[in-house]
Amino acid sequence: MKNEYRYIEVLIEGNVVRINLNRPERHNALILELIAELDQALEEVSEMNEILFVVLSGNGRSFCAGADLNWFYNSEKLTKEQSIAQYKHLADLLLRLFQLPQITIAAVRGNVFGGGIGLMAACDFVLAEANTRFMFSEVRLGLLPATILPFVANRLSVQNLRKWILTGNLFVVNEAHRIGLVDEIYNDGHLENELSALMASFESASPFAMKRAKQLINEVVSGSIEVTNTTDTSTILAEALLAPDGQEGIHAFLEKRKPEWKK
Repeated sequence: MKNEYRYIEVLIEGNVVRINLNRPERHNALILELIAELDQALEEVSEMNEILFVVLSGNGRSFCAGADLNWFYNSEKLTKEQSIAQYKHLADLLLRLFQLPQITIAAVRGNVFGGGIGLMAACDFVLAEANTRFMFSEVRLGLLPATILPFVANRLSVQNLRKWILTGNLFVVNEAHRIGLVDEIYNDGHLENELSALMASFESASPFAMKRAKQLINEVVSGSIEVTNTTDTSTILAEALLAPDGQEGIHAFLEKRKPEWKK
């Protein structure tokens, strides 16, 4: 994997890839170059079958304070088509993160605004430090959270979308946890314990089945598999049962032993 990134850091620790946003002087605000680097790193990670977890965090005081407004400042000099092409990079990045085969965990702290909430919401799990603050800041800038909304809507009720997106008000981590935007709250200095506990909860699962189940969840959430697709769902189950891990899991259960999953 490439090591000469400027705006992100990538570390591989066993079956875990840790990616840190690395613009701490700007609270890791998003610019095209950072988006491009993160997209490239995730593309490479998606092909690494030995990796089971991806942890996304930010260096410095904040996870991500949204888009860097200096990026947006000269937008009036661009054609509409040029603007669409620029912002599609962010939308495509969020989709890649959402569809990543590995289990994704966002570990956030400090300010998490706008596009930062989008990155977080595109992950499977969110751990937030007790000092974290959140804001859908777009409406206060006359903008819309268009690229992030499909991912945030997977976590929040319609009423909470209205409450926090339409007002643009700041809210704290306890509220974010209550409404489902955050899964677990950790105290300063205790992130590693929380991460270890979360990743340990997957130890009994087949790596193949875990990744396939994540893909299936995303297909159902996106509407590509619906309740009427009975042939599709039956086929998926049959294929899983006939796969090596499916056979091993059934035999291990009936033989009262621990399964030996295919690497």
